[in-house]
Amino acid sequence: MNISDYLQFLEPIQEQLNKVYSIASLALTVLVCLWLFNFIVGLIQRTYSVGKAIGGVYRNYFHKYLRQAILGVLNTFKKTTNPI
Repeated sequence: MNISDYLQFLEPIQEQLNKVYSIASLALTVLVCLWLFNFIVGLIQRTYSVGKAIGGVYRNYFHKYLRQAILGVLNTFKKTTNPI
């Protein structure tokens, strides 16, 4: 037998392997896309949680004093109009 006869015998196996490779690469692509989606959603969730925690601390402990300070500074520059 010649080598070309062996290659012709292996063609159906090669076609099946190509199909398996195609399906495996599609599955890997879908897994990577799902992982990236999960990663982005996790980052958004963590950012929201950190922002909510920082905002809660600000609102509970600093907002009243900072508001009074800003209003005091704005009131010093406010023009007073004297009614005649």
